[in-house]
Amino acid sequence: VVSTQSTGRAQQLELRRQIQRQESEERTSSAQSATREPEVIPQLGLRMICPICGASLPKPMISAHFESCLEKELELKPLQTTCTMIYTLNKDEEQLAIGVKTLVFFVQNVIKSPDEEKYKKIRVNNAGVQKKIMPLVGGVEFLEIAGFTRITDDTDGEEYFIMLETPTVDHLNLCVETLQNSKKVTPTLDRDVKVLQPLVGSQRYELSSDFYRVTKEDLMAEQRRRAGEAERREMLRTKAMRDRDAGIGMRIYHYTIIRIRFPDGILLQGTFSAHSTVESIFKFVESSLRHPVKFSLITPGCPPLKRDSTLLKAAGLVPSGVLNLSTSDQTEFTLLSDELVCKLSEL
Repeated sequence: VVSTQSTGRAQQLELRRQIQRQESEERTSSAQSATREPEVIPQLGLRMICPICGASLPKPMISAHFESCLEKELELKPLQTTCTMIYTLNKDEEQLAIGVKTLVFFVQNVIKSPDEEKYKKIRVNNAGVQKKIMPLVGGVEFLEIAGFTRITDDTDGEEYFIMLETPTVDHLNLCVETLQNSKKVTPTLDRDVKVLQPLVGSQRYELSSDFYRVTKEDLMAEQRRRAGEAERREMLRTKAMRDRDAGIGMRIYHYTIIRIRFPDGILLQGTFSAHSTVESIFKFVESSLRHPVKFSLITPGCPPLKRDSTLLKAAGLVPSGVLNLSTSDQTEFTLLSDELVCKLSEL
């Protein structure tokens, strides 16, 4: 027991040192960013899809593009976009929930009692407003769209959100419904489909650091996991509990490149999250076929993959994997759709 505890403490100390090194590297990176030459995006770098316009961009560029799209949408659809921004740009879920509830409360007061002037005047320096509304990205904009105007009262010098003219009930109800029914939107992973014709001696490829970059947050999460693991060692554990924790290692991967080798030698490549399932690979292949066929996917030297909800990480397909497609369907043509065949390029 003493040996196990000592080992656990040693591992935690090593993790702390890694976190400190990570923080030091981040500070150094920030200091050098002004003079550093722009990095060339790796050939197999990640691409993300903007949920607003649908454009596919390299991951380092997607955040700025996404924010730019939100700003453009704000001019065209102010209410809908403001509500989307509230859910998307506020990271603290508890603060978000409280802020949304408060905004709804203010507007519903006017809906229920349109002749009550006290509901049409909100003091900006009110403790509740300062805590729940002002820090909320999009909160002030929502009140303005609902019909409030931010002005300073000459009599007391205080700032207020005042409803100078009462909007229609339909407009106020629309504001409440839109806010309550909006959701967070974020860029999604681009499958970045490629169709490749292998050449002799071209089996190696380099992955972008985005696939397995270990951040400070990752290291801290790993430290917590190991601390919990040390505690679990001292507990009586069932086989199911041991199986659940099996296969979790130190190296953290976020994405994976999967290649499907067809009978004619052509490779179909796609990018997946490390937390995608084996089922998602089967669906990916099915969507790429010229016509429906029965097939199995086989890792060289292993039995065929079971089509289930097993995570790619648990299936050993992270950070990359090559699967052979096996089928009894005999055809002179490739099984891939014409659209994908047009994308064929040499590996």
